[in-house]
Amino acid sequence: MSFAAVQKHVAVLERAGLIRKQRIGRRKVVRTNPEALLVARRLLDQYEGLWRARIDRMNELLAGTVGAIDTVERKARKR
Repeated sequence: MSFAAVQKHVAVLERAGLIRKQRIGRRKVVRTNPEALLVARRLLDQYEGLWRARIDRMNELLAGTVGAIDTVERKARKR
């Protein structure tokens, strides 16, 4: 990864409030913002739960559809 790419990623994280940049002498020190990371983690956990529930429901619907398709195919074969 190039230095420019790293700088862009750091800038995005800083705008999101997930990290803080600080100048110490000639160095730029980057530190995480634990409170913001915790908020982001909680939000991502909520979205994960939401999407897992949706995927589980979709799997249930598809399983029911597969059973219905099998029944229709069996009836068609009997004719």
